[in-house]
Amino acid sequence: MQYWYLSFNRFFRNSANHFGLAVLAAIYSCNVLADVGDLHQTKPSHETDTMSSSHPPKFDRITGMDDFITRQPVPNVNIRGIGIFVYDGMFSQDALAPLQVFKSAGLNVFLIAKQKGSVTTSSSLTIVVDKSIDEVNELDVLLIPGGALATAMQTIDQESLDWITKIDAASLYTTSVCTGAWILGATGLLQGRKASTHWYRAEEMLTKFGATYTGKRWTTDGKYWTSAGVTGSTDMALALVNHWFGKQYTQAVMLDMEYDPKPPVQGGTPEKTNKTIAQLMQEMYDFFLLPFVNCAPGTPGACLF
Repeated sequence: MQYWYLSFNRFFRNSANHFGLAVLAAIYSCNVLADVGDLHQTKPSHETDTMSSSHPPKFDRITGMDDFITRQPVPNVNIRGIGIFVYDGMFSQDALAPLQVFKSAGLNVFLIAKQKGSVTTSSSLTIVVDKSIDEVNELDVLLIPGGALATAMQTIDQESLDWITKIDAASLYTTSVCTGAWILGATGLLQGRKASTHWYRAEEMLTKFGATYTGKRWTTDGKYWTSAGVTGSTDMALALVNHWFGKQYTQAVMLDMEYDPKPPVQGGTPEKTNKTIAQLMQEMYDFFLLPFVNCAPGTPGACLF
């Protein structure tokens, strides 16, 4: 049932042969194109929180198959695409869950690494990446996944930080998942903003980067979207799909993935977890990350050496 949009695209092509391209093009133009062009050129501002506003009702309602299969995101993030920056040691789900959501929505999404080739995640999953940061100069959307020690190391990788800053200068949305907010914070782009991140010493870490921790599943501040740890990536990705397409299209994506989570026990945040277990988990992370947390502001990664 994955990639249902491919079937719809085939249906669209077959319909075009039967009914004529002119008719379907007219439907497409009337329903979609008139609303897309200008919006793509408008860069969301920090002063006005345009990212938190909902679409007008016309974007929420899908009136039939023609509308369904020709629906485009607003703004059109397919032009330069959605790039997910990946690196050795990242958490697999931080990158691959949003990738699945965006692919199911029919969006132009791809992985980018410092160099082409293999990237191995913290769970020993090897991914082949065919785009390097040298080849990508602009994106509509940048997503930065998190991890643990590997993510801390990324906060002092000046080449990666410079590339993120360059991409952010022209992006419509700059986003992070989990501790990916540490990397985004190390660029200075979260200074004075609200953000979400992984629960581990979240307030201390975001304060280091001049940001305010909200404790929310995901947070929007202007064009910056940040999510809580790991599984929060799915919710934020769906929230972005909802923002670009509307509720009904998002429901189609959720149904395609059969996304209806029901965990067997309560947990997932420190507040919902047994206090002893929550403390032990923090101590486990402290064992190898506390020196990084305690680094002086401005040199957060240097304490790892």
